[in-house]
Amino acid sequence: MFMWQVLKKNWPIIVIWLLVFIFGSVYSTYSIVRHLKMETFAFDLGIYDQIIWLFGHGRPLFSSLLEVHPWADHFTPTLLLLSPLYWLWDNVIILLVFQAFFSCLGAIPIYLLAKKKLNNEIVSIVIAFGYLAFWGIQNAIAFDFHPIMLATTLLAYIFWFYENKKFKLFWLTILLILGLQENFFLLMAAYGIFLVFRFRDWKRGGALFLGGLGIFGILVTVIMPGFGQTFTYAPIHLKKIGEMGVIGGIGEIINLMINPSSKLEVMYYSLASFGFLPLLSPVSWILLLEEFGQRFVGTLIPTRWEMGFQYNCILAPILAWGTMEGIERVQKLKGTRGIIERNGIIILGIIAVFAGTVMVQIKTIPAMNDLLDKKFYDYSRTNDAREVLAQIPPDSSVAAINNYIPQLTHREHIILLTNCIERPGDWRVDVKRCFKLQPEYMIDDINLEHSNWNDYYPDYDRWVVKRLFDYLVVQKKYKIVYQKGTVVLIQKIN
Repeated sequence: MFMWQVLKKNWPIIVIWLLVFIFGSVYSTYSIVRHLKMETFAFDLGIYDQIIWLFGHGRPLFSSLLEVHPWADHFTPTLLLLSPLYWLWDNVIILLVFQAFFSCLGAIPIYLLAKKKLNNEIVSIVIAFGYLAFWGIQNAIAFDFHPIMLATTLLAYIFWFYENKKFKLFWLTILLILGLQENFFLLMAAYGIFLVFRFRDWKRGGALFLGGLGIFGILVTVIMPGFGQTFTYAPIHLKKIGEMGVIGGIGEIINLMINPSSKLEVMYYSLASFGFLPLLSPVSWILLLEEFGQRFVGTLIPTRWEMGFQYNCILAPILAWGTMEGIERVQKLKGTRGIIERNGIIILGIIAVFAGTVMVQIKTIPAMNDLLDKKFYDYSRTNDAREVLAQIPPDSSVAAINNYIPQLTHREHIILLTNCIERPGDWRVDVKRCFKLQPEYMIDDINLEHSNWNDYYPDYDRWVVKRLFDYLVVQKKYKIVYQKGTVVLIQKIN
C-alpha cells in the first residue's frame, strides 16, 4: 500500500527517469554496435578519445592526428574532466556510453522547467520526450562522439538554474559549456541578449554578451594561434559581407541563410519536431538564429548545415524551451478563456509535439532506425580486423585507415594512413595528408567491396592506399608481419 502511494505521488518523475534510461540505453546500444562493427572514425571520436586518454594517464597533451596541441583545433578544456572514465574502464566504449546517457539527462531540467511554467505533468513529460527523441540528437549519436552533445544537457540546466535563481550553479554550468568548444562563447553571448529581452536582466545578460564576444575574439586571434592554430577562423565570405555595405551585406546574409535549400530543410524539421510551437516564442529565436547564423553564414563547409552529423543537437534544449514558452504565452492571452479552454491548449501542445516527433522520425529517417534491422548487428566483417589489430604492440606508433583509428587511439602516436608518395600536398586546413611521423606499423584492409566511403579519408580512394603498401613492401621499407583475410599489417624495417 505504501509503495503504491509513493508511485502514485511520484509517477511523473519516475516516468522521466525511465525515459532517460530507455533513450540512454538505446543510444548506447547504437553507439556500441557501430564501434564494434568498426564504423566509428578518427574525426571526431579518435581525436577526442586520444586527448582525454592522454590527460588521464599523465601523458603530454598533443594530438598526433592533428600534429598540434588539441586546443589549436578546438578549445576543449572541459573534456579533460572526462579522463577519470578511463580509470574505470580503459576502453573508448565508456566514452560513447557516457555521451549517450549524459545527453539524455537534459530531459530532467526540461521536464522540471516545463512543469514550473505550465503546471501540467503530462505536457511537461511530452516536451521532455520531444527533447530526447529530437532528430538532431539521434544524428549526433550516430555520428560518433563530439563535445556539442554534452552541451545539450548543460544548456538545458542553464535554462533551469537561471529561472530557479540558482546562480552559483548557473555560472558554474556556463563555465563548463564554454570549455567544450570556442563557438559556445558566441552562444552564451546570444544567451546574454536573450536574458535582456526575456527577463530584463541587464547585469547578467550584459556580462554574458560582452564577455562572450570579447573572449571569443581573444581565443581565435591570440590563444588558439598560440597553441599552433594554422587556419583563419573567419571564412572569406564573411569578409566580403563586411565590404558590401549595410544593404548589400544584409542581402548576402539573407541569401546565405536560405541557400542552399538544405538550410531551410534544417529549419523546417527543427520546428516541426516540436509541432511548430517555438514559433509562438519570438525570444527563443535569438538563440536559434545565433546557431543557424553561425553555421549557415559563418562557414563554407556543407557538413555544418546539413541534417546529418552532430551540429543540430544543440537546438534540442532551445526548441524545448521555446515550446513551453509558446504554450505559456497562449495561456496568458486575454480573451482566450471562453474561446479555447486551457486544457484544450495543453492537449494541442501534446498532439503537436508527439505528431511532430513521429512525422520527423519518418520523414528524415534518422540513423536510429537501423536498430530494427537484423543486419545492423552483423559483426562478421570485423573478425579478421580484430585479430590483426591485436598484433599491434601497445604504445607503438601506427598509421591506420580512418575506421581503425578509434580502435587504436589509447597511445601517443597514431596517424591517418595516407599516400604521401603520390599525393604529397595538404588536403585541407583541419587535417594534413602527410605527417612527420614515420610509424612502426601500418594497417589496411584491401577489400574494396566491404569498404565504407569514409574509411579512406582524407584520400577517399582505397587503391591509393593499397599502392602505398605495395610500394613500401617492394622497396623493403616495410614488411608484412600479419595478414588475416583482407586485413594486412606491415612493420617498418629498421
